[in-house]
Amino acid sequence: MQTKSKLIGGVSVVGAIVLGMAIAFTGLAHAQDQKHDSHGKSHDHAHVMKMTKMTHIKTQAEAEALKPGDSIAMVCSMCKIVTVHPVGNDKSHVKMLTVGQTHTCALCSGEVTVQGTGKGEGKHQEVKHVCGKCGEDAMFVVATMAGDHEKHSQHK
Repeated sequence: MQTKSKLIGGVSVVGAIVLGMAIAFTGLAHAQDQKHDSHGKSHDHAHVMKMTKMTHIKTQAEAEALKPGDSIAMVCSMCKIVTVHPVGNDKSHVKMLTVGQTHTCALCSGEVTVQGTGKGEGKHQEVKHVCGKCGEDAMFVVATMAGDHEKHSQHK
């Protein structure tokens, strides 16, 4: 039973990552599809579609390194939800990776506590998110970085 639970948990995490990426890319793909020429004809813009890279972040220091224009997202593999928070000047997004902070899951309303894992020290300590309803390994954080998109576009 333990092996089955770990397998299902692993599949859920992968599913949540895929779900998050699909949500991020759907808007971009839709915007690309809406481009038409002056004659009302659609063109294939797949070769110029802009992609956004999502990176798994685990520490408060990584959250503090994000800049306005970036986004941070909490992913719950149990609830199958991705909650995106734009990064602003107020640095409120850092709380998502600050040990001791709590927040509420947008879907199940479970209380989520940010806990240190013991790997690393201070702001460089890796954290985990423990949901009172979904459990210990259900949630993780990813970030999209506006600078990564610009670097990718320059390599064309």
